[in-house]
Amino acid sequence: LAVLYFATNLAVAQSAPPEMVCEVHVNKVKPGMTAQYEEGRAKHMAWHKSQNDSWSWNTWEITTGEDTGSYLVTSCGHTWKDFDSRDKFNVADGANANSTMGASLAGETMAYYTLRSELSATPKPGQQPIYLSVIFFQLKPEGFTDFTNGVKQVNEAVTKTKTPRLTSYWYSLANGGTGPEMVLVQERNSMADMAGTTPKTLDEIMKEAYGDETALTSLRKAYYRSRSELLHYRSDLSYTAPASK
Repeated sequence: LAVLYFATNLAVAQSAPPEMVCEVHVNKVKPGMTAQYEEGRAKHMAWHKSQNDSWSWNTWEITTGEDTGSYLVTSCGHTWKDFDSRDKFNVADGANANSTMGASLAGETMAYYTLRSELSATPKPGQQPIYLSVIFFQLKPEGFTDFTNGVKQVNEAVTKTKTPRLTSYWYSLANGGTGPEMVLVQERNSMADMAGTTPKTLDEIMKEAYGDETALTSLRKAYYRSRSELLHYRSDLSYTAPASK
């Protein structure tokens, strides 16, 4: 956990919207049908373009972890109310997705996640990252408050010690999985970025800031399982909506 956390370099976000919901799909591909899936996914994104869809869709290839070989497709930046106006579009979307990718899919899951902007580190917007390092934390029901409070104290320690920061986001599962769950998404522009920005461990940063690591004890006791995966951005399988006027 110490290695994972010091690499995130968390700070309180100032520019993220107060409410942001992500729709997240995980596509599991049938063995031997990756090429067919990618061809179908590209055609489906072309369909979104032909429909002048106002939502952007980013596709990420999952390259490590238990879902290696699958694809994660997201559309973020929405409010809950936005989903109420998508019913008619979703019918046509589903029909096209089935016709272009259905034969190559072994399964699909969908979930909704909300951005925890008060926990996230969001420096000035940059270019689309090449990789995302994602860490899922399965929390104990009674540990949610201790976990989030611990993250806030880590944020403060990183700021207090002037530890270099990389862009990272915290999300909480809203619907579609086993909860309570918190997810840390860290942007990486190269594999070299996986080394982080400081040789210090999280324990060392906390001790430098506060003189002890008490906050980490409560945080570490607040969850019972974590897992990680690395996502590789696929621009050729993604769709960017036209800029709103």
